[in-house]
Amino acid sequence: MKGQIFIMTAVLVLIALILLKNAIQPIEIEPKSFLYENFVNLRNELIKTVDISILNQEDVATNLNNFIIFSKNLYAQRGYNETVEFNVITYENTTEVHMNVSLELGNSFIEDKFIINRTVYS
Repeated sequence: MKGQIFIMTAVLVLIALILLKNAIQPIEIEPKSFLYENFVNLRNELIKTVDISILNQEDVATNLNNFIIFSKNLYAQRGYNETVEFNVITYENTTEVHMNVSLELGNSFIEDKFIINRTVYS
C-alpha cells in the first residue's frame, strides 16, 4: 500500500510541475506595432538607398534591386511578405523614383505610394 501511495504522489507532483511550466511559459506574439515599425524602417532604408546611389553616382535601379533582394530575405525570415515596385525617371539633373511599398504580416498590411525627387547641382 505504501508503494502505491508513493507512485501516485510522484505522478501527481509530475503533472503539477508540467502544468506549472506551461502556465508560466511566455507566449511569443509579435505586436502589430512591430509591423508599422518595420514598415517605416523599410521605407527609410529605400530612401537612403536612393540618396546614397545618387551621391555616389551609381545606378539607382541596380542598388534598389540589390537592397530589395536583401530586405525580402530578411523580412521573410521574420514572417513578413514584402512587395516593392519602383520606376526610376531621370531628366537633366533630377532623378525621380516612384515607389509602391507594402509590408504584410498575417492578415495585416501597410502600403504606401510615394515619390523620391532629388536634384543634384554641380
